[in-house]
Amino acid sequence: MRIDRFQSFALDAYRQAPEIAGAEPWSDGTSRPAGIELKVAGRTVRHALTRVRVPGEDTGQPEAAPVEGPPAEPIEPRPAPAGAQDRQTAVYLAAVLAGAGHPEIARVCSYDEKSQNAGLGVEFHSGAKIHMLLT
Repeated sequence: MRIDRFQSFALDAYRQAPEIAGAEPWSDGTSRPAGIELKVAGRTVRHALTRVRVPGEDTGQPEAAPVEGPPAEPIEPRPAPAGAQDRQTAVYLAAVLAGAGHPEIARVCSYDEKSQNAGLGVEFHSGAKIHMLLT
């Protein structure tokens, strides 16, 4: 799944989560050309989208047919975002995306405490990955 389709999917998933008051496309010029801005727990949270392509993929060509498989395991319980800090928010967002049950998504995770930045990642059955650092 390429960034434009993933962004559309993620926006839809976030907009269906009752704890998220708003979700809109976001970018920060050429340094972060794709991302999402969310209203969660009374604050604005943004995450940029970067993609690791499938080896041998020609991004100048149209996207190949989707590779589907079992949806990602749900992340339960879905933590409440009230007063959440960035790492807790990343866990919550990962739970929202995993809970959507998209057949192209193999795995969703939030970055652990050892990671320098709060964020989350999505692995696809195609072998592609999307990383989302909270900004």
